[in-house]
Amino acid sequence: MNATAPLPSMSPQLSTRCALALLGAMLFASLMGLLAWGPVGYPAQTERNTDSRTVLGLAQGWNLLSLLPLFAASVVGTVGLRRHRAGGPRRLAWHLFFGAATLTTVVGALDHLAPGDVGFLLRQVATASVCVLLSLIYLAERLGPRWVTPRLLAGAVASGPLGGLACAASAAWLGGPDLRWLLWLQLLPVLLMPLGVWGLRSDGLRPSDWVVALLWFAAARFVDTADGWVWQASGGAVSGHAVHHLLLAGCIGWLAWRVLRQRSDVPPAPHEELAASQRAASLTTSG
Repeated sequence: MNATAPLPSMSPQLSTRCALALLGAMLFASLMGLLAWGPVGYPAQTERNTDSRTVLGLAQGWNLLSLLPLFAASVVGTVGLRRHRAGGPRRLAWHLFFGAATLTTVVGALDHLAPGDVGFLLRQVATASVCVLLSLIYLAERLGPRWVTPRLLAGAVASGPLGGLACAASAAWLGGPDLRWLLWLQLLPVLLMPLGVWGLRSDGLRPSDWVVALLWFAAARFVDTADGWVWQASGGAVSGHAVHHLLLAGCIGWLAWRVLRQRSDVPPAPHEELAASQRAASLTTSG
């Protein structure tokens, strides 16, 4: 046997099944972790936004102003897609994604203008739907259009409101709100990152485009969680929540730019490979 002979490469079908198995394991583990953690209620008003400074007559002015780049990026994606020639169901998915991101920005601004539990919950609801839509688009580029069928897209849009209803029902009947379902939905894009290690071919954005976008997203989630720490580390100059808005603007803006400027020389995934991915996905989800 020749010791220098290259090892046989993994078949597309096996690669896809391994990626789906990894994703399924991470989804299950994260869900079980949240269930074991126990109910997650609304944070205290003082813990939601550390920076309450008034700017230009607006309470929480810096948090509001930091939403402007995010709003602009979302609108650019929404309006720009009207001139985008990408066909198929993924075009509708991108429309819904950028539209939902725009709505999330508006809801976030209203919550900062009039802070309260209702506005906070609506912001989490809208964010959850955006995250599920982005996750379906990512999967559709690698596993085929079955991941962005109208029914799945409708389910993605409805997932946030359903999570909000579950949270409200928990508050009414169990003595306190429970945000765990919404938090889990918002975590989905981060859990998709390991799929890239298997080298699944994409007929949409380049893998590097997704890596950049998901890193923006993961960093935004991290600094938002560390809102108070960022505030203290910066000496009261900026809060983690405001930085979170700017990082999300980078994520949405990057995706909008890459979607609207997809190069025509990017080779699409071969029909055989996409078919293998779809077969593997069907086998994995059915057995």
